[in-house]
Amino acid sequence: MDTSLIALCSPDSTKSCFACCPPIRPAGYEHIQFKSSIQRMLQENTEQFDASDSRVAAITGFSCWGLGYLDKTHRLIGCLLHPNQNQERDLRFRTDYGEKCRREGCEEAKIFSELDIAAQKFLLCLTDNLDSFEYSSRSANPLFDLLGWGTRILGFVAECEAVGKPDRETFFQKLPFLRTTLPSRAYASLLKRIIDRGTFDLLMDDAFRISFEEFAEYLAGLVRRRSSSFPDGKFVHLLGLDPEFANFLRLACGVFEITPASVEKIKRIVDQETGKFLVDLKAD
Repeated sequence: MDTSLIALCSPDSTKSCFACCPPIRPAGYEHIQFKSSIQRMLQENTEQFDASDSRVAAITGFSCWGLGYLDKTHRLIGCLLHPNQNQERDLRFRTDYGEKCRREGCEEAKIFSELDIAAQKFLLCLTDNLDSFEYSSRSANPLFDLLGWGTRILGFVAECEAVGKPDRETFFQKLPFLRTTLPSRAYASLLKRIIDRGTFDLLMDDAFRISFEEFAEYLAGLVRRRSSSFPDGKFVHLLGLDPEFANFLRLACGVFEITPASVEKIKRIVDQETGKFLVDLKAD
């Protein structure tokens, strides 16, 4: 496994991420909501686990019998069947979800792996004092949403001298834009366009956050309405688009099928509206 992914999944001896285990869960599911019962399950799974047993036992419901404690202090939570826990023997076939478990991952982990080591260490400071349940929670761990803004934005954030060594209390005070409730993956492409034509200092301006939120929702609605007049399209993910722009179309605008020609029209609309927004922003 990529060392940067290991750093994200288990950054220190006090916590690990097990958000993607088991591989099938309902939308919005979080282990932290069922912490007490899951802790009992983890204890039982760990006590009953036998690495020498090769029998297959399918996962039932939203829990996996292969998920347990990885250390004696019961701080680290993860897959008991993973090769890292079994002298490089991969025992995940025993859950009957072996292939899915092997390819399971998250977009945030991919983005994290593309950051340089200094930026990775900087961002991980925001998770100090979180336990494994909090670290694995999209609502409690700020990294899940922050990583959605992409490497260019986060690279600047990590290098920003005004921020210093971050802690959760002061980080969002110094970079108030990042307190936005807009989903980062949906609007990362739009923010990058504006920052590329403006300045990273906008992230330190709370007034920009408010203006951006209003503009982003307006633009997403405009694209959504214009896209209804572009029929006979292909699925967005099959068009070879920039992944962040594809996320803007799908996650912000609700556009899932579109033609290549229509994509170009949408890009022109976005460029025109972004230009107007920046002019208005400078006028204010």
